[in-house]
Amino acid sequence: MQALGAIAVLTLKAAVRYRLLAVLGILLVLTVVALPLVIKDDGTARGFIQILLTYTLTLISALLGLATLWIACGTLSQDLEEHHLEIIDVKPVARWQVWLGKWIGIMAFNGVLLGLSGLTVYFLLHWRAANLPEEQQATLREEIFVARASARLPAPELDEVVAQEIGRRTTADPQLAQLDPALLTRIVREEALASLQIVNPGYIRRWTIEVGDPETLRDLPLDVRVKFFTTSAYDTQIYTGNWLIGPPENARRYNIVNRLSPETPIQFEVPAGLIDNQGRLTVDFLNDNERTFLFPVTDGIEVLYRKGTFAANYLRGLLLIYCGLGLLSAMGLMAASFLSFPIAAFFTSTLLLVAFSGGTLSQIVEQRGISGVDSHTGKTANPSFIDPIAVGVAEVLLKAVEVVRGSSPVNQLSDGRLIPAAQLVQCAGYVVLGMGGCCGLLGMFILHRRELATAKSF
Repeated sequence: MQALGAIAVLTLKAAVRYRLLAVLGILLVLTVVALPLVIKDDGTARGFIQILLTYTLTLISALLGLATLWIACGTLSQDLEEHHLEIIDVKPVARWQVWLGKWIGIMAFNGVLLGLSGLTVYFLLHWRAANLPEEQQATLREEIFVARASARLPAPELDEVVAQEIGRRTTADPQLAQLDPALLTRIVREEALASLQIVNPGYIRRWTIEVGDPETLRDLPLDVRVKFFTTSAYDTQIYTGNWLIGPPENARRYNIVNRLSPETPIQFEVPAGLIDNQGRLTVDFLNDNERTFLFPVTDGIEVLYRKGTFAANYLRGLLLIYCGLGLLSAMGLMAASFLSFPIAAFFTSTLLLVAFSGGTLSQIVEQRGISGVDSHTGKTANPSFIDPIAVGVAEVLLKAVEVVRGSSPVNQLSDGRLIPAAQLVQCAGYVVLGMGGCCGLLGMFILHRRELATAKSF
């Protein structure tokens, strides 16, 4: 521990010596303080949060992320290039201790800067919120300065339904059996999924959502969040929503008629006492418009309820950002274990750019290769031995990118959504211990096997 502490302190001194602390401090001050003063909000709660919380936290994460890669690649590469590690190597300090000590030092550096900037944003939020109109302040208190949990419909199990429908159709029309099974399955699945999502004109759609413990939530007001689409692309028309909420057997169900806009989430509050004895909320929608509505299964209907304070939620959000910085520092140190400083910085930046190009990766997985797809059959046109390898790598990268993206708390905080402790634990496990640990083990192994002070001929 003494060796790790000494290496961590030396890493912090290196950050100061690079003048990175001063430059990054100035940039963070400009981001946290100057940006909200230069860019004025529109006076609404949403505009206020967009400027003061969403933009600032995003820029803070980006600045600290770039600084983390810079110092991680620079500090270890410099020790190797300037032969500092040769002096340490003859002392009773293992090379893995050097690597881990530098990681601890970088994370201590990040912790101080993230804590100070995050605390500044928190106090600015409450200080600037006092200047908003009273109506917008109430919106902040009820929708954003809270921690609301979410209840949605479970993902539908369509495998059995799809199999039965395919059997029925192929029996009635034997020619369908000659189609590609994967293509036929996809078509039938999409049709089955559409039947669960559409509401035709003049029809009623009912959703029964498991919210939670009725004793705990019975006296709390709820928010229903809806999102729908119509058959017209870029539809800007305003529609009427007719809602009945509460137990169907209760004659005093809550009825609300509101105005809805397609492709835009709409949120409205419903009074307390509408959850039944099983902890379920029943929502009926009457489509008295002339167009068919489509409510996505994933986020078409959602029930939000309060479950915590904004301060605790904000702290968990900062810890999620901190976990992401832990992975970046591990990646930078791993690259610096075998590359020079500019090449290590280029390598890690390129790796992040490729990993976050989710569209390309998703296309590789969907097409099951990189050799091109026949538009008629939906299969790879000229498969090669590279295709299975590319699909495997793309699937792993997509999973990793999905986990890392889930560690960003900006959208959850700006919507007043709860960041559960389980999400924080999962992020720490997958991002820091999992992916960061793999980078760490690889970097330590390379550094351990690397030959130092090689003889040179003149």
